[in-house]
Amino acid sequence: MRINFILIMSALCITSFVHSQSAGITFNFGMGEQKANAVIFKKDKQKVSGIVNFPGLADKKVKIKVGEENEKYASSDIDSIQILDDNKKLSYTFVRTKTKVYKKKGTEFKVIDENWICKIITGKASLYLGGEEYGIKEVKVEDEKTKEKIKVKKMQVVSKEINHYLKRSNEDYPVLVSVSSNALSAGYNAFFKEYGVYYFSDNPEIAKKIEDKEYKYDDIEKVVDLYNVKREKKAESKSALKATKIKITPPDSKAKTTKKK
Repeated sequence: MRINFILIMSALCITSFVHSQSAGITFNFGMGEQKANAVIFKKDKQKVSGIVNFPGLADKKVKIKVGEENEKYASSDIDSIQILDDNKKLSYTFVRTKTKVYKKKGTEFKVIDENWICKIITGKASLYLGGEEYGIKEVKVEDEKTKEKIKVKKMQVVSKEINHYLKRSNEDYPVLVSVSSNALSAGYNAFFKEYGVYYFSDNPEIAKKIEDKEYKYDDIEKVVDLYNVKREKKAESKSALKATKIKITPPDSKAKTTKKK
């Protein structure tokens, strides 16, 4: 019985770790798919299509299999990498970019050197994932219509630390607004509560719900989707109002008036 107990506990310990190291060899568990059909867009305007290994946060080179040949390209020569789904449609985009972190009450920033981050939502505010390693994994999400939990494949950070960045079209670099961990995530909401409120200050309703902890760090995708929908509706309302305005031509002051006899 003692031996069986030890074996069971050993198995549980092994499956609970994302990384385990022995004699210099790293074993990865639960990493999902770490390569996919993709197109590399180089800074010299060349495009290279093939099976791309997802670049790690600080990777200096990107591996791609073109036909039967394995090739490598310097990260500094690449503008972006578009990851394609099974239907050859764009699903995610890796970009190598500088990022920003808040320094003081949302008014000052520190710029961080270039790293690979992955855009997972595109909109008025685009959402990016940042982490040491990336993988596409099956996760459970709520179906919008049926409200039932369904399994879908999504890009995830599969290493320990997870960063979420946001960038509007008029901003120079993505801004860090949320941090968490695949291990222990206790206390991480304090970061999102403070800096999420700053970032979404142009939407008082969302900012207030973050401040009141109605939206937490693990609601980041829901918050971004809601923010983008509200911004689109606001833009549509302005366009509709502009279209309904009637141009009134003032009367001609020189026009002759008929006098009563």
